[in-house]
Amino acid sequence: MNRQGTPMRVLRIIVAVVTSVLLLAAFALLAVVRMPDLMVDGASGTLGSSHRIVQEKLEAYCPARMQLPDSTDWGDSEYRASDGDIATSTALAAFGSVYASASSPLDLTGGAKTAALKAPTDAVSRDAMVLRDDGDYSRLLDTNLLKAGDGSGHAGVTVSHASDGDLRGIAAATCVTPAMSQSFLLTSTATGTRQQLVLANPSSKATTVSVTVVGSKDAGRMSLSTAGSATVAAESETVVDLSAAASGQDGLYVTVDSGAAPVGAVVRTTSSSGLTPKGSDFAMPTGDATVTNVIPGVAEGDAVRLYLYGGQAGEASLSWATDNGTKDIRKEQVKADRVAVIDLGKAPKGARGVIVSGGDHAFVASAKATRSGSGGQEDFALLQAAQPAVSSGMAIADGVDTTLTFINAGDEDATVKLTFMDGSGKAGDERDVTVNAHDATTVKGEGVAAVVSDENKTVSWGARITGGGLDASKTAGLSAVAPTTLAVREEIVRAVPDSSIVR
Repeated sequence: MNRQGTPMRVLRIIVAVVTSVLLLAAFALLAVVRMPDLMVDGASGTLGSSHRIVQEKLEAYCPARMQLPDSTDWGDSEYRASDGDIATSTALAAFGSVYASASSPLDLTGGAKTAALKAPTDAVSRDAMVLRDDGDYSRLLDTNLLKAGDGSGHAGVTVSHASDGDLRGIAAATCVTPAMSQSFLLTSTATGTRQQLVLANPSSKATTVSVTVVGSKDAGRMSLSTAGSATVAAESETVVDLSAAASGQDGLYVTVDSGAAPVGAVVRTTSSSGLTPKGSDFAMPTGDATVTNVIPGVAEGDAVRLYLYGGQAGEASLSWATDNGTKDIRKEQVKADRVAVIDLGKAPKGARGVIVSGGDHAFVASAKATRSGSGGQEDFALLQAAQPAVSSGMAIADGVDTTLTFINAGDEDATVKLTFMDGSGKAGDERDVTVNAHDATTVKGEGVAAVVSDENKTVSWGARITGGGLDASKTAGLSAVAPTTLAVREEIVRAVPDSSIVR
């Protein structure tokens, strides 16, 4: 038995060794040689699937009130710059299908506390969650949605006003969504004007931000006098002095790119002539270049200066939007990759805004409206172009007068639906606002927030802010803010199985 079994065991061992060698060789071959396509199953489109990815948690950065560009604790006290009797009002609102919304200080060590936005008693879907306070600090507005879609979102505004000191007038900023890239179209960096880019990083990791600038003197990217980048630590702010980096320009187009995390960004603009204040306001991020720019917020008697930027040269047709139709101003040639600055003079009777028509050419547009007070004091509003949206809203600050301006640059009459929310967030009656073709109209702001529905996306609107108790001291005061589009970002992700990627 043993003599017969021994040859069989030897044979089995030889076969096992040979088989192992062949298997190892086969695996090695598969690792380096591509299989013929005929041996691979083809991808089947019928097995694919689509997934709608919707952003249901929103975050916005709301900057602190307007501040002086330099420290005030040096020099002769008689000539020191001063905030004066500045007062601040912040209003926040969350609209639509909202589960919860809260305001929290960006700097958790500063003493300010987190506060929840409140809904009215027996709230319905038309109502809003709202919050008003006098906090003058930077904050984050975080909102959780139950259901994403048009009409859901949040908005906020911070307004400061003073009748005394070096910040006399009114300055306002809206809450902005942090982004990896954003741009600004700014006014002059001549002597007496300071442009401070405020960068806020709400994330838990630091990021490096690069800043590129195009000026008004020459085409193309400028060589900056200071560093073209800045590091923003986690959960903190950094200020970049654009007037030092790119001085002596009549206008700037600034692009901000973040490397590791989205940042919130605004620009504080202050101006003075010697010891006389010449105004202050916030510049907010611009939208994309478009062939038609509508800039609401002008009033009769404003001294208006227009700023245009385009990647390509082209002709722009300029007109006033008034209560009685459009009034042509003139046509201007805009050079490529260079900021154009155009003095439009005083706004005529009934003026409510400026319309820029580029024909086949797309431009970014903004404007500066200036008014004069006593003793040479001035104040200005930095006006944004506003694009129509299906649903948009804004918060309305306390202690100032807010006027909503609606402009229809289209060829057909249009009607939008306007709803104001009272101090508790309760929605009032929906009202129709009809704007004739190529016409403008205004509505006095009420309550703590406003929502506009425009199904045909025809009407551009914004808010002009005045008052603040400044008239008694003959102090000029004005600002303007644009609404926030109430539409949540979403993406469609499609997945299709493909066995050919496995080799």
